[in-house]
Amino acid sequence: MRDKKISVMIADDEENIRAGLKCIMDWDYLGYEVKYEAANGEEALNIIKSDAPDVVVMDLNMPRVHGIDVIKKARETGYDGRFIILSGYSDFKYAQSAIRYGVTNYLTKPVDEDELQKTLEDISKDMSRENEKEGELQTIRTKARDAVIEELLCSKDVQISDEELQEMKLLYDKYQVIVYETYHTDRKRPEYKLPELLSAFIDDEDYESCIMNDRAVMLLKGRIAISKFDKFLEHYDKRPIQEDSPLDAIFLTYGRVVDLPLDINKSCAEAQKLCNRRFFCDMGVHKMSYEALDDINNTTVTITQDMLTDYAQKTIGFMQAGSIDRVQESLNELQNALCASNENATAVRIYMTDMILQIKSQISRTYPDSRDLFTENSEIIDFLETRFYLYEIFDYIQNIALKIVQQVRNRQGARSTMQDVQSYVDHNYYKNLTLEEVAPLFGYNSVYFGKVFSKEVGVTFNSYVNQKRIDEAKKLLVNEDIKIYDIADRVGYSDVDYFSRKFRSIEGMSPADYRKRNKV
Repeated sequence: MRDKKISVMIADDEENIRAGLKCIMDWDYLGYEVKYEAANGEEALNIIKSDAPDVVVMDLNMPRVHGIDVIKKARETGYDGRFIILSGYSDFKYAQSAIRYGVTNYLTKPVDEDELQKTLEDISKDMSRENEKEGELQTIRTKARDAVIEELLCSKDVQISDEELQEMKLLYDKYQVIVYETYHTDRKRPEYKLPELLSAFIDDEDYESCIMNDRAVMLLKGRIAISKFDKFLEHYDKRPIQEDSPLDAIFLTYGRVVDLPLDINKSCAEAQKLCNRRFFCDMGVHKMSYEALDDINNTTVTITQDMLTDYAQKTIGFMQAGSIDRVQESLNELQNALCASNENATAVRIYMTDMILQIKSQISRTYPDSRDLFTENSEIIDFLETRFYLYEIFDYIQNIALKIVQQVRNRQGARSTMQDVQSYVDHNYYKNLTLEEVAPLFGYNSVYFGKVFSKEVGVTFNSYVNQKRIDEAKKLLVNEDIKIYDIADRVGYSDVDYFSRKFRSIEGMSPADYRKRNKV
């Protein structure tokens, strides 16, 4: 029994013969279904052309179009089904003609029931073998094609002709490689796949996909697909990505566009190299272009153990001096140096782990009551090993440094503390700074902290934060290459309209007007 019935057409000019053929066989049991009937050769040929039944049981002596001509014309149109020929002729001269068109089943009238059943059983077995063989061939073709795609992505020495690429639907005028993975480090958000996000732009046949180095890879095929991908990228550039947006779930890199199949590996290598540099990206970065490779390839900073030790000692010294602003300056210098180096993420994690453990060791020895500020060494190591981004590590160090400085200084007077608060804001204005979050860092409750800050600094905490953000925005507005909504996001305003209102209230004009008046 078969899951899918073999479709049959019975073609005979005598209605009673057609009815008889339908009755003498248990077609369903044999795995067949008589779906079509034809009373003449012309009708039979039309059914073959339109519906292509799997098996045609046909009398040769048909009106309008002779049975042999039906077979001949059907084969000319590409029909490859089986024919079972019925004939009353005893000399078999027509059988010889039928054989030329691939007909191997020839029965004489009146039809013998057992002979017809055996013929049908043989056809069924033969078709099953062909289907199995075709399935095996298709599996082989798929594996071969997948292997070719992987070779094109990885190697510059692929030995394959344009004709073979054309047959595999891999020969195009342009190619571009994209590498992508999940954006969120906590891995708790719903994971979207890039093809799902691209489905509104790019058709399935316009790209190939595979997994390389535990990352998803897409090979865009053709100028049109690449143009549509450029349209998709515009969504990342238009405005800051909202946290609940599917676009927020993806981090992607892409290599340059290449013209030749043998250059696909270059685009792939660029995308992979960019993905390896993800660790050094700023917060909120969801994509990296091959254009960024110029800066990466031209890095000149060499990281040495002496340099790291020097930064660690300077940072520890500033902590002991109670100077949070100098601590932050030192850490910012080190972070910039690491980003400008050719070091990989693993090496940097090791460097920073060693630095934090040095700080913990020396500070704990000098100020025993500060030991509670640090977790166990194993927890520190585990935390740093699982960070996706360098800025996360430096945020971690800065938070520890801030607490250490406050403990070292033992809060010697409100004025010196408020100066430290101002320094903290000056370095972190782009974050979501609130009284409730900042006050505990300096040992205050939020209400008292706000009063002390206003008294010592002369403005409210929120006013100071907003003024700092607007001052930084003014510096960025001079550069016309940076969009206003990007500037708003960089200085800490997720809503560009709110940024514009706040800017106008402080400067008396809109950001756009300020830019016009201060053109370089």
